[in-house]
Amino acid sequence: MAVKEYDLIVVGAGTAGIIAAARIAEAGINPTTGDKLRIGLIDAGAQLFEGERRAGYGHPNRRRLMPQISWEEFEMIDSFSWGFGPKMVGGSSVWWGGHAVLPVDLDYENWSSEMGIDWTRENMKEAVDDVVEMYHFHAAPEEAWSKGDKLFRSAAIDMGYDAKGMPSPRKNCIFCGFIGSGHGCKYDAKGTSLWYLPIAEANGVELIDKAEVEQVIIEKRGAGGFVKGVYYRKDGQIQEARAEKIVMSCGYAGTPVVLAKSGYGPRDELGSQLIVENNNVGRNLDGDTTYRIGVVFDEAIKEAGRGTTGSMYFLDEDPDYQDGSGVLKIWSTDLDKITYPHTAALSEFAPAFGHAHMDFMRTAISRLGTIGVSVNRPPTHIKGRLNLQTGARTYPGDPYIDRRMNEAREIALELAKRIGSQEISPRFPATFRGRGGGHTNGTCRAGSDRRNSVINQNFESHEVEGLFVVDAGSYPRAGIYSGFYAALMGAFGARRIVANNFSRGA
Repeated sequence: MAVKEYDLIVVGAGTAGIIAAARIAEAGINPTTGDKLRIGLIDAGAQLFEGERRAGYGHPNRRRLMPQISWEEFEMIDSFSWGFGPKMVGGSSVWWGGHAVLPVDLDYENWSSEMGIDWTRENMKEAVDDVVEMYHFHAAPEEAWSKGDKLFRSAAIDMGYDAKGMPSPRKNCIFCGFIGSGHGCKYDAKGTSLWYLPIAEANGVELIDKAEVEQVIIEKRGAGGFVKGVYYRKDGQIQEARAEKIVMSCGYAGTPVVLAKSGYGPRDELGSQLIVENNNVGRNLDGDTTYRIGVVFDEAIKEAGRGTTGSMYFLDEDPDYQDGSGVLKIWSTDLDKITYPHTAALSEFAPAFGHAHMDFMRTAISRLGTIGVSVNRPPTHIKGRLNLQTGARTYPGDPYIDRRMNEAREIALELAKRIGSQEISPRFPATFRGRGGGHTNGTCRAGSDRRNSVINQNFESHEVEGLFVVDAGSYPRAGIYSGFYAALMGAFGARRIVANNFSRGA
């Protein structure tokens, strides 16, 4: 079996991995020879969208294989399904709705003060600007607001909240209103990490798709170790690739699971398979708790030819916390874009069958909507953890989340009444203990102290030389609300890795 040789291997070509590979390849050099880096980018899924990126035109595979689908449907499609997220090159960014609240001052302050790292606004600005520009984040113009958007904003302002448009990634978008449940655009008008792929390829990155990494090769050295490469499965065969630098970008769940299979993690879980110990691998699971309240109107609140993605939002702060904890986010998840017929047909408001169902469906796609609510738990509360065999999440009970989510419910219900909802969903969980899980992070978090973190501020493992983690698991605490942070980790991590390992002065 021929062994591939690289200067660096990126494991995972998802939201963060593609960005990391592209920016490292573009700026990095071998400090010894001065040559361009040899980089391998390995992903478990397929490269479905080869060729020129044409925003606003789309790709045949996007229209054939990537309809606007819900999570439940998504998990039933074998070509996309994986235990830890979308199994395709581009990862979650390919279907991610992309609306994002960018990091605020409190996010940077919390990351720096809690974990002793230099992730300040100033230090991360270049990476933030990179992602904003490449994804093309901007709020929708008022001309694209639906009636639902306007009703939401007006009612929120009447209630004393500062409602505003949420930035979303769009390129050559005509605001057709058919972006589905926020999970993609069949015409590729939505920004994704795939826009970085041509940069990676132009700088010599070798993409190896349909190849699932089984194990990072870690060799023991004292109390720690160093990496030598990876074993991966492709075409039913185990193959090997060698590199002295490995960047893990398999996501908040995929990365800890692969590291555990490689012998790196908590002693109490790995037992005799342990090579290098770090008790934080798979721990410190953080994220927001999210729920949606369904509403239906007696007239159309959205229409084709006008529509956005989560275009309006406002925040409600918890006066008990001055560090940004417990901030409620209320947003117009589906008051702005057309509801797809299959979703409308299965909604809680739809009659079960017969003429009543037919009558409902004639106008349902423009009358149905949802109001989203979410909240983060304070850092002092016990965080969750992953099962390092399966990637399954476990969250402890948290009465605080119950309290804040029920406060969010009351705000959302009052909002729904003010915007004229004909009917409001009565369903709402009695408890939110153990739910968690939105925009999940922290499972290989950065910090200055190995006793409460996995990587340092430069994204390198405390114990394993040459091992880096650059994905949603890297940042130590959930931000107010965003999938943006995973992309930010790719852009920022790449810059740190180049500066410390692949520049003339490295």
